[in-house]
Amino acid sequence: MRLIHRRLVLSATDLVGYLACEHLTRLDVDVAYGRRTRPIRHDPELDLLEERGLEHERRFLESLAPGKRVANLEDPPDAPRQPLEAAQARTLAAMRDGADVIYQGTLFDGRWRGHPDFLLRVDKASDLGPWSYEVADAKLARHVKAAAILQCCVYSDLLAKLQGAQPEKVHIVTGDATIHTHRVADYAAYFRSVRKQLASGLAGIGGGVTYPDPVDHCRICRWYGECADRRRADDHLSRVAGMTRAYTKALVVGGLPTLTQLAESPARTSVEDIAPPALERLRNQARLQLQQYRDHRVRYELI
Repeated sequence: MRLIHRRLVLSATDLVGYLACEHLTRLDVDVAYGRRTRPIRHDPELDLLEERGLEHERRFLESLAPGKRVANLEDPPDAPRQPLEAAQARTLAAMRDGADVIYQGTLFDGRWRGHPDFLLRVDKASDLGPWSYEVADAKLARHVKAAAILQCCVYSDLLAKLQGAQPEKVHIVTGDATIHTHRVADYAAYFRSVRKQLASGLAGIGGGVTYPDPVDHCRICRWYGECADRRRADDHLSRVAGMTRAYTKALVVGGLPTLTQLAESPARTSVEDIAPPALERLRNQARLQLQQYRDHRVRYELI
């Protein structure tokens, strides 16, 4: 997410991030408008995953290269970031030239930008001539995830505008080098729906309130440290091991909105929508954690 000519420019990552966590979108909007500084997360495991991802891309590129005309548009690591318009112009020039494979191209329509790993030439007419392109993206996962297809839908939509023809397929190259091909039309309606959700979310983000509830995306999110500190300062219920969002909502409504209040609640306290055995388990867990936070001694009880 970037502010270009006073307009918010979005990416496929922003769309996937919004579906994972609306609070993440709020934080990224603040960064774009200069109200907050984007944190740097030092994580050797994430660095290793990024390195392995690049290796995976290059292996696939090498497998495509024999007998093919490849346009490698990857910038050197120390090169200054070029304007999106200029980067797309390079990509369009390679498309018009009829390259068989375009690596690390750029797509930009003024509102959305995309950086697909590969554009593959296919025999379907377009404004370019008797050929056009389809998107291929390399992912380390062993199976295709919904987020990967959604990203490719963003790229395909931008690509359709650039070449004057809708790509029929997208291709996901998983970590085991298997190519999974999917029809764009099968996912187009869902893509349009979530893109509309993001637009609505951005329109209301100025007056709304979001909270950093823990989600799966936290594992790889640069904001993890800040959000964890916020939950710790708020004594948030999500810190209780085994807690769910449904339980959290029921406990807040039931007058137990913090870990401490849950831990110190009387044994016979009841909360609507939480069965007594489940509530007792959560209370005992919160009690053990609260004691540990106070004196730094790890405790356990056999069940």
